[in-house]
Amino acid sequence: MAAVELADLLHYPFLPEAQKILASRGISVAGLSKTGSGKNYLDKAAERVVFAIDGKETYPSDISGDNISDIVTYVLARVLVSCTKDRRTVERFVRAEAKRVFSYLKQEQNQTIKSRVCSEFGISLDAERLSVLQYVEMAANIREEKWRLINREVSAGQVSISADELEILLSEKIRVYLGSSLPMNVPGAIEREFAPWTEKLLIKTQERTLAEFGAIDESAYPPCIQALIQGAAAGVNLTHSGRFALVSFLHLIGMDASQIEGIFARSPDYNPDMTMYQVDHILTNEYTPPSCATMLTHGICVSKDSTCEKVSHPLNYYRERKRYLERKRRLEEAKAKKAEEGAVSETKNEG
Repeated sequence: MAAVELADLLHYPFLPEAQKILASRGISVAGLSKTGSGKNYLDKAAERVVFAIDGKETYPSDISGDNISDIVTYVLARVLVSCTKDRRTVERFVRAEAKRVFSYLKQEQNQTIKSRVCSEFGISLDAERLSVLQYVEMAANIREEKWRLINREVSAGQVSISADELEILLSEKIRVYLGSSLPMNVPGAIEREFAPWTEKLLIKTQERTLAEFGAIDESAYPPCIQALIQGAAAGVNLTHSGRFALVSFLHLIGMDASQIEGIFARSPDYNPDMTMYQVDHILTNEYTPPSCATMLTHGICVSKDSTCEKVSHPLNYYRERKRYLERKRRLEEAKAKKAEEGAVSETKNEG
């Protein structure tokens, strides 16, 4: 294993060498909030997660002169997102950190650290082909049709990829690697100690979800989601694809696990333990709902309407429909107000 310097680890704080540095300096997570420097690290770690939740920019490297700050805040950020027990927060953090790592890796001039990081991920930055096994593993969570193995050029057990596709696959590989151990099991004492920071992150995630999708509006659900909800309520045994699409969609527009379980609780043969297990499994292991093309492939794209023809994803349908319903509501309110003002004016004239 190639030796790496401290300066290199600041960009790649997930490496085992970085964790050893913290241990060698006696930095412990428990009791950290009781010191001034510990609170400062926690504030920075929370800020790092907020950057990820907002999704607008990458968290910058620390320039204060503290040569281990980026490592400490990364470790603490992982603890904080684990304490939230919220898959949306975890997912946003992992995606942001993967983007950050990949941006550093692409620009890395130190071949020693570059090789070290690539060996950790088991990847190459200049591959033109991947083995079928490598490709399937890296593309497993990419839902678009073009990434399905059946749609790829395969020769002698190798899948051809373009430079742009390689970048997407490597980013996905890094994301999976960084998220593989999240959320962690955090001791209750630490959860309670970090509660002030955790609560702020949960509020931020909810604000971000509301900013993206607004308050949950069932009347704006796409026909496929409405059909799945009706099926769940009627006790229909939804396919894995159907359960995944329904749960991931509802979670992304702002429902928490208990609210989603409530949808399934409408079923006459509702099994709370099994439902909780299935919902938690999907929220823990899956990320975004499938596209309309994938829904069609799995036979769960039903009752298409005119809005369906304009979009390629259920979430885009939801956004579009919500905007339409909001415009309609404002128009009706304006008409009602105008009619009321006209009636008042008419009454005055009669008087």
